[in-house]
Amino acid sequence: MKNVIIGTAGHVDHGKTCLIKALTGIDTDRLKEEKKRGITIELGFAYLDLNNGQRAGIVDVPGHEKFVRNMLAGAGGMDLCMLVVAADEGIMPQTVEHLDILSILGIKKGVIVITKTDLVEKDFAELVAEDVAELVKGTFLENAPIVPVSVYEEKGLEELKKVLTDLCDSLPERSEEGHFRLPIDRVFTLKGFGTIVTGTLMEGKLKKDQNIVLYPENEPVKVRSLQVHSKDADVAYAGQRVAVNVPDRKKEEILRGDVLATSDSLYPTMMVDVKLEVLKHTERSIKHGSRVHVYHGTKELLGKVALMGREELKAGESDYAQLRLEEKTVIRKGDHFVLRFYSPVETIGGGVVLDGCPKKHRKNDKKAYETFKIKEHGTESERIELAYLEHQGKFFTLKELMNKCSLDRNQARNLVKKLAETGILVQLFDEVYIHQEEMKLYEKRVVKFLDAFHKEFPLKEGMGIEEARNKLQLGSNTKVIDAILDVLKKNKIIKEDKGVISNYRFKVVVKEDEDALLREITEAYLAFGFAPLATELYMKEHSKQKKFKPVFTSLLNKKVLIRLDDQYCLHKDFYEKAKQAVREIAAKKTVVELGEFRESIGCSRRVAVPILEHFDKTGFTVKTSEGRILK
Repeated sequence: MKNVIIGTAGHVDHGKTCLIKALTGIDTDRLKEEKKRGITIELGFAYLDLNNGQRAGIVDVPGHEKFVRNMLAGAGGMDLCMLVVAADEGIMPQTVEHLDILSILGIKKGVIVITKTDLVEKDFAELVAEDVAELVKGTFLENAPIVPVSVYEEKGLEELKKVLTDLCDSLPERSEEGHFRLPIDRVFTLKGFGTIVTGTLMEGKLKKDQNIVLYPENEPVKVRSLQVHSKDADVAYAGQRVAVNVPDRKKEEILRGDVLATSDSLYPTMMVDVKLEVLKHTERSIKHGSRVHVYHGTKELLGKVALMGREELKAGESDYAQLRLEEKTVIRKGDHFVLRFYSPVETIGGGVVLDGCPKKHRKNDKKAYETFKIKEHGTESERIELAYLEHQGKFFTLKELMNKCSLDRNQARNLVKKLAETGILVQLFDEVYIHQEEMKLYEKRVVKFLDAFHKEFPLKEGMGIEEARNKLQLGSNTKVIDAILDVLKKNKIIKEDKGVISNYRFKVVVKEDEDALLREITEAYLAFGFAPLATELYMKEHSKQKKFKPVFTSLLNKKVLIRLDDQYCLHKDFYEKAKQAVREIAAKKTVVELGEFRESIGCSRRVAVPILEHFDKTGFTVKTSEGRILK
């Protein structure tokens, strides 16, 4: 069944609340102060049974200019509106402001209701209707039905109800698929239940006992029970007025403007890319850097307007801008918002969200301006490519990126695969991709630091993998770093051998004098065998030979020499002989004892111990209380 929210709009004391009571039998003035003053201060809620058997929710918003912020909290969830104008007063300031607000918020359908017709002559009521028809020209209400009513005389109510039924029938159904989202417009406590929040379910569906998240705090919340139109329900659907019992949260922990939504579906932000429009009949303009009140959903925020292409937007003009907010919020592409001047507080404009999680843009940046065009008019494929370009270094999964950019994940998955096939995107692993431009940056970075390494250490086969990971400067995300290195290896940019990274075409070139040193050192360690040289003393002895240290290091890197500890190195041939001795002993008995091993290779205890400890370190043996065993 289609779910619809009908909202009222209009000047204070033009009969909105009385009209709702006449239609529904429900008095939406629930506060003592409202009763006392005779005006709606807070949002009021009711429901209307239409002629087709459908039950529609009704939001009664305040008309007084002091309470426009409360009106805005209710307007965001409307599917259609009743613009209410009293016959005895006609068009008033809030009539115009509310019409502007509804237009900015993207309301598409509505009806004009001329109330209090019993207080004036018929001709006068008709003149008021003509004035309103002139006012709404060029707006979504230009061709809207105009229904005169008298609550006191009970005239026109059935006709109005029929018009509302027809309008509801003509509305498209809200999507119940995907993530649900509920902006909170009221928070209170109820004895025996705890905290209750209410709002209009913007999209998706919400189930009883479902685990959800409170945004922007990003705190988990458990739903104990639901009510839809004051009746208990197991499931609430998009377009319904919903009361949600969240007993694990205190009233003070939840504010109007907070949002209940599916886990990982929204991402807190303090910047929003928008298409901004200034109202036609405002006397104010929006300048670059203007401080404003931002109304989105049920939330009011403060922020500054960063215009992208000019210094000032005047009445009736529109352009791209970035809203830089003073606190975190959650917002999605396609959402509408309203701007009010900082002081005095009056409505000056609004628009539509193009990107709810953008990067910061510079003013008059032509490239940035072009990205705004893509965000507004680009194809799905263009928007996906842009999303990857603008979120470099983040390494979001496909799911995360699509949620951030309000893209359809199923459609995106196929498009991402096509972009990867054409080389525009590069797959790292699973559903993590990066743009080719980002991959080129990492390629340049790796080639540069490896070139520098090869220049400094020409006799080393390459850089250790750990050092290479650190040099890539991508934090501690080893999985991502290794995936990037794997792509570079696959593309023959670099190569890896035994944990050593080098540029793909790099080769160690040994010069004649270096070759002589290599032979000298190798022969010395072969000659000494299991009575190896004390490494540091040996290197100190040859310290005057400029190339001795790099040559010696290259032998260590190539595993020609095996460093046992800080004192001793062993030639690889003798190292393998020591391994074989362990194997032979282990074939005869389970445990290899130190003394037996020392005798088998004919070395001193001070050499045998570091050899066995090196075996332990490399996993060849395991030390026990009785000796060593083969692993």
